Amino acid sequence: MTGYGRGESTGAGRSFTVEAQSLNHRYLEVRARLPRRLTGLELRTQQEVQRRFARGHFDITVSERLTGQRPRTLRVDEGLAAAYMEALRKLQSIGGLQGELTLDHLAAQRDLLIHDEEEESLETAWADLRPALLAALDAMEAMRAREGQALEREIVGRLGVVDALLGQVQERVPRVARAQKERLQARVAELLDGRPLEPGRLEQEAALLADRADVREECVRLGSHLAQFRALLGEGGSQGRRFDFLLQEMNREANTIGSKSADAEISHLVVAMKAELEKIREQVQNVE
Repeated sequence: MTGYGRGESTGAGRSFTVEAQSLNHRYLEVRARLPRRLTGLELRTQQEVQRRFARGHFDITVSERLTGQRPRTLRVDEGLAAAYMEALRKLQSIGGLQGELTLDHLAAQRDLLIHDEEEESLETAWADLRPALLAALDAMEAMRAREGQALEREIVGRLGVVDALLGQVQERVPRVARAQKERLQARVAELLDGRPLEPGRLEQEAALLADRADVREECVRLGSHLAQFRALLGEGGSQGRRFDFLLQEMNREANTIGSKSADAEISHLVVAMKAELEKIREQVQNVE
């Protein structure tokens, strides 16, 4: 499901802002962007998301703003400075150039002066950053929950449509069996043209035909899958993969009903059922 959240926290001399965004995805994928000096916290940030969510693509962006002076020192790279002076004297000698080597020549080389910041432990940084991350994840989760409630209402409505269509199929099945038997009787009578038929043979053939076209067992299984799906909706938690499995089974039963039944009306009802199941499948991709 989609969602967005933002959180802020403050620490000694700095503040953090965390933005969390989630998009629909069949699996769990987390990408974290942190300031370069805090890249060591990337894994912890990803793990914090993985503990709370099971599916979705998550983008976590961390920004740091300094609110005070951080301890710094300035030092000279003495080895590089000596190498510069030697190189400049050699260049002067090669070119036969006049003039004195001065401090200005060396000061122009910016890489000779190095700014050092006091190293900070990752534990300290994580303690300052984590509250902002948790606040962002809380806000995102709340948005996802609101979307989930709307999604559940839509899925329940479509399950009701499938249930109603299944009821029409079950109501139609006995009529189809009677119609098939009547057609068989009429066809046999036409072929025999008044000649006697072996006793019980017509009933046997009619029973075989009815058995091949009987979809009552598939209808019962499809109804059971619908009931299980509703029960899972009520349980909460991470049920996305179980929903996927049940939808595959429901589609399989619907396909079997359509292929076994030679009745045009049942075929139309099956097509309508499969259309609803496909819409449910699309929505289930958004569920954890």
